[in-house]
This record gives sequence, structure tokens and C-alpha cells, in this order.
Amino acid sequence: MRQGPFLLGIDIGGTGSKAGVFTLDGKLVGAGYGEYRMISTLPGQAEHDAEAWWHSTVKAVREAIRDVSVDAILAIGIGCTNGLVAVDLQGKPLRPAIMLWDQRALPEVDRIREALDPDVVFRITGNPVAPGAYSLPTILWLKHHEPETFRAAHKLMVPGGYLVARFTGEFTIDHSRASTTLLFDIRKKEWHKPFLEALDIPADKLPRPEPSDAMVGKVTEEAARLTGLRPGIPVIAGCMDTIGASIGSGVIRQGECFVIMGTAARVSGPLGKASFDHRFMNCTHVLPGLWMYIGAVNGVGSSLRWIRDTFCHMEQKVADFAGGDVYDLITAQAAQAPPGSKGLLFLPYISGERTPIWNPYARGVFFGVTLGHNRNDFFRSVLEGASFAIRHVVELLETDNGVDIQELRIGGAAAASGVWNQIIADILGKKVVSLTQ
Repeated sequence: MRQGPFLLGIDIGGTGSKAGVFTLDGKLVGAGYGEYRMISTLPGQAEHDAEAWWHSTVKAVREAIRDVSVDAILAIGIGCTNGLVAVDLQGKPLRPAIMLWDQRALPEVDRIREALDPDVVFRITGNPVAPGAYSLPTILWLKHHEPETFRAAHKLMVPGGYLVARFTGEFTIDHSRASTTLLFDIRKKEWHKPFLEALDIPADKLPRPEPSDAMVGKVTEEAARLTGLRPGIPVIAGCMDTIGASIGSGVIRQGECFVIMGTAARVSGPLGKASFDHRFMNCTHVLPGLWMYIGAVNGVGSSLRWIRDTFCHMEQKVADFAGGDVYDLITAQAAQAPPGSKGLLFLPYISGERTPIWNPYARGVFFGVTLGHNRNDFFRSVLEGASFAIRHVVELLETDNGVDIQELRIGGAAAASGVWNQIIADILGKKVVSLTQ
């Protein structure tokens, strides 16, 4: 039994809940995972069962603490992806959580632009009025389409705040996640009442904003009984998953850049002043005196997964039989094609795009197909197209925002590919350091 001292980290992601126990110098000594599924039975729907978040977290925590002394856990921090869940007075969900991939709130963006001056929204919140990343359109969709649920909601929570409430009974939101609601004054760090009044959103339905490192509550007896933790462990407000990951990669100064390669890619790094570009997501940072830019690029890991599911059934069978990774087989074939894929171009907008064009209706394209192209060329063009989307974001940071980026630190499952890392390095002309390999 390891004796510590330890910190417990929890992350609510797109497909599962992860828990990790760390020493104070960052060594992982225990890990757990609980999976859940997306609910997508209606056009545009992308929801999670928030109760499944909690049950998966309980499972993940129990796995993570199996070989450590729970008495040695000093504090708990929680990170999350973006979504919205309406809860009752006890913190229980009134309906499934609506996730950032949900498309039903797109018309609400136009309503916001009619009710609020987009330039004022950007000046106050540091973010554009845009779909796909912010809470406000979803809040309005709930208000207009499920008014009974909206009225019954005690609080409207993000995933991390929901988990904090299940652990502590406190209804909070950390400043970084509050920054992505379009209702938060990013400089004053408080809800902007004129926006709430203009949109008829009661302020008391929003959770209490807190700094990411603030202790917001302690583990209750009930939460301790379920998870195996001891009652009374301090729980901090937590932060956006991207910020937590970038700090873990050592990106803490302006000019340093972290790219997390998941279903989407997020190109992120610190800013030394509150000077924001409307083409990026912008938020408070965990570290004092810093801000955070995030360039969210949709079609990165999702494009490669689409290739796998659509064209690579044989590779999947081979990988399953040999106990290998199907993506290694795909990227090995891509490596056989020449740079440039013999003129075959791929636009990776298979699920719309966020940074920098903010167009949910953008679509993917293969351009320049000839009889001379083969599977290898198609596979490589997907890797190259996604890499050029990342370059698009990095170039805007350098040319329009004065951020000099010399090196990209890349993490996430897709970053395990040496082939893809080299393509990114070649296309961007930058040093690439993989944190996964």
C-alpha cells in the first residue's frame, strides 16, 4: 500500500471518466477508467447520461485508489469537456446532459446575435458568438424547447461542476469553464448581469464562479461511501481539460504551445495579457497573470477514425488477430505515399469547423482525385489535411497575434504515431515533441 502524499485528478471526457492518483512531483501511481456512451437517436442530438458520469467516476476512482492509502490523498481536482446539465436541488440531473457536439442549438446563435451586440459580447467575454463550443446557445435551447425543465432546474452546470456537486454538495463553476459560457466577464471574473437580463436568464440558475485552485468543498460522507475515499478530502474548483493537459505538458509561458490530438485537436498556450483574437476560444488561466488561447480544430482524430471505419475493415481484422493497433497499419500505408499525396488534397471539415472559420456547415472534401491515386495516397492526404488545419491555427497565432512558436508539444492518442508527428513537423516547419511515444 503506497503511503503518499497524493493528489487525485478526475476528468470527464467525451467517452469516459478517468481518475489518476499522483505523487506531488507528478508521478502516476494509480489509474482508473469508466466508460459511457453518447446518446444520439435524434437529428443533431449529442447527449450523455450525467448519472453515467457519476457511476463511471465512482468506478474509476475505486480502481485508481486500489493500491494507495486514501488517508494520504490531500486534495481532488476535476477537469472536463464542455456540456450542460440541468440539476435539481440535490444535484441530480433532470435530463441528459447536452454536449458540445449537439447541433440543435445552432438557431439560438442567431437569436443571441439579435439580442446582443456580438462586438460587446466579444469585448466582455473574450469570445465570439459562435456555435459548437459555448454554453449560452444550449441554455437558450433548453429555455425555449424544454421550458418545464428550465424552470425546474436549480442550477445549470458544466460536467466538472456537476461532479464537484456530487462530491461536495456545492454548486460551482471554475473560471476557465465559466469563460466559455458567453455570460462571464472574463476580466472582472463574474457573471455579466446585462446579458442575463437581456436574455431573461435568472442569475440564480448559474453556479458560483470560483478560481480554479479554490477549495470549494469537501468530500461528503455519502460520496466517500460510494467511492472508497475518506470524508473531508478538500475538492478544488478544477479547470478546463485543455488547460490541465497543457500545464501537465510543461506549457506555462507565452510562446510555448501544446496540441492535444483527440477526436478534435486543440492548439493551446498561455498569453501574457488579455488581448484576444475572435477566431479563437479564450479563457482565464489557472496560473496568475496568464490567459489561455485555444484553437479547436474539429476534424483531426475524427478524420482518421472515419478512414478506419469506412475503408479499413481488413486492417481492423489483422490488428485484432495480431493484437496490434489498426492505426499503426493505416499510418504505415500512409508512409508509403510521397509527401503531397501526389496532389490529392483533403479538407478535414467532416464535422464542420471551429477555429478559425467557425462554420458548422463546412464539409470535408477530397480534391484532385485521379486514376493514379491509391489507398496510400488517400490515407496520407487525410493526415496532411488535418496537419494543415493545425498549421492554419499556428500561422494565425504568429502572424496576427505576435506569438512566436518554436516547438509544439503533442499529446493524446493520435500523437503516438511517429508518421503523423513527422508530417506535422514537415508541414509546420516546427520541432514536434510527442508526449505519447
